[in-house]
Amino acid sequence: MSPKENLDREIWLDGIVTLTEAAFLRGISVETMRILVRQGRLKAIELTMRKRGMTRREALRETLR
Repeated sequence: MSPKENLDREIWLDGIVTLTEAAFLRGISVETMRILVRQGRLKAIELTMRKRGMTRREALRETLR
């Protein structure tokens, strides 16, 4: 992978997405994603008072059981 491709990938991973997109990236349901956040296994970001999201890096991170 070239340095530019590597930088582009890092920038993409640090982008913030909704929990719906994060769940899609993980291949799980949105409800399961919310459960992982409630359990503290993944960290969500408050986007607005009613909407939460996370970085793609966090969404794709391996969680411990």
